[in-house]
Amino acid sequence: MTRRILPLFLLLLFSLPLWAEERIVSLAPAVTEALFALGEGDSVVGVTDFDISPEEVLALPRVGGYLDPSLEKILALQPTFVIGTVTFHGELLQRLEKMGLRTLALSLHRRLGDVEEALLALGENLGKEENARDLWIDIDLRLDGLRRRVEASFSDSPPSLLVVVWTDPLTIAGGVNYLDDLLDRLGIPNAAGEIVFTFPQVDREKVLAMDPDIVVIARASRGMTIRAADFISLFEGLPLRAVTSGSVTELPADVLFHPGPGVVDAATLLVEMLEKEGKR
Repeated sequence: MTRRILPLFLLLLFSLPLWAEERIVSLAPAVTEALFALGEGDSVVGVTDFDISPEEVLALPRVGGYLDPSLEKILALQPTFVIGTVTFHGELLQRLEKMGLRTLALSLHRRLGDVEEALLALGENLGKEENARDLWIDIDLRLDGLRRRVEASFSDSPPSLLVVVWTDPLTIAGGVNYLDDLLDRLGIPNAAGEIVFTFPQVDREKVLAMDPDIVVIARASRGMTIRAADFISLFEGLPLRAVTSGSVTELPADVLFHPGPGVVDAATLLVEMLEKEGKR
């Protein structure tokens, strides 16, 4: 009996792949960038319509929007692992988990500290713990270098920034979010830092009271977006320092609000803009 079972067992054993290849669907651009940074780019088989970085993702299948990925498109890719965010994909990931798929929900977009936690969680789940630690150490060191650059460029306090994400209603980056944490890390004053909300809606009087040195318009590369002219028109004839000095500038929202490895790109963009506008 044993002799009959043994050949069958060996046949089954050697018919199995020596290593089951991971097939990952990413539901957030920041997650995608982190996967590539950790050396898992070859395992990514699906991304969202908003993924543009790194360049390799442009050839990958799309599973829908960031806020509304398609369950059918995800399943069609036969993933072994689906990764999204707690804020936007929790319910979808729970459904996929009940279907037997491995999932991971990350908190990436709330605070700067979430980026480190998310990278380490990815590393743990992918067997890339050391890669994840090294990646965060590199990010941390580069942020330190950018802060020193700000300190060297401005002997007194750097100019204050107000980040505007929409103009009707007027919506800004307040003092409880990833971007405020990043500005604080760089030593750049957030003009709305005392507002204890993530993206509060404010009126013109509130903005006039804050009177930022520089206004940054977060410009989206896709869909509806705003321009510097939209903001300037709201304050025509009013004594807002950034408008009267011509310091209302546009920066790509895709960079500003994509945490993960892209945090250094966002920080570099902000510092370069600050140096340029600070010379006015």
